[in-house]
Amino acid sequence: MFLFQVFPVLLLCGHVYSGVASKSNRTHPISADIVPVTFVGNVAPIQAPAFWTGALQGDTRIYYQNADGGIQATGISGPLTSGTFIFTQALVPASQVQGNTPIAAVTINEAAFQAVRFRVHLAHIGMQVHVFFVSPSNILSEYIFSEATGWRGGPSCTDCIDVQGFVVQSGNRVLYAMANEEAGSLALLRVGFVSAGAPDTLSEADFDAQNGWRLAQMIG
Repeated sequence: MFLFQVFPVLLLCGHVYSGVASKSNRTHPISADIVPVTFVGNVAPIQAPAFWTGALQGDTRIYYQNADGGIQATGISGPLTSGTFIFTQALVPASQVQGNTPIAAVTINEAAFQAVRFRVHLAHIGMQVHVFFVSPSNILSEYIFSEATGWRGGPSCTDCIDVQGFVVQSGNRVLYAMANEEAGSLALLRVGFVSAGAPDTLSEADFDAQNGWRLAQMIG
């Protein structure tokens, strides 16, 4: 008799638990208009209203490693609940990108960046995007977008971080980027990673007009 009374309770508990689980597994019906994307590596997004100016359009950019090993840039007009796909383009060729590279991206006001960098006064000339990744030889690398000149990067880029020769620890996937547009800032751009020369801690490269690129480790 005792077992007969307990058994329905167990069934009821199982039913309730099943109902809760089903609510947590929410999906959205697949639309016939979806844009197919093949992600094979890390993704770095940025959202910048300044992208609405000129011919750029759309405030969202997503940078990711695609199936051929290169880095792809995709533009979206806004949040996926209301925005739409605008474009996609190959940004960095696979020959310059390490397999499964970490990716970091950051935006900065180009006038603020250039004015401090070259110590001159400039009118507002748009926005820069800096996309960081790791090369096949473990060198911290960068592509830079300027509204005035478009993208630059690779062996011909003389002001990309690549020329500093910062070596990333082999196989490490730590990478972040930050920007500071405050007037007089001594660290306009900051890029964090694990250095091959200091594999047991966090390293950070930063840029300012007084010192150029500097490399430091996290200390107590």
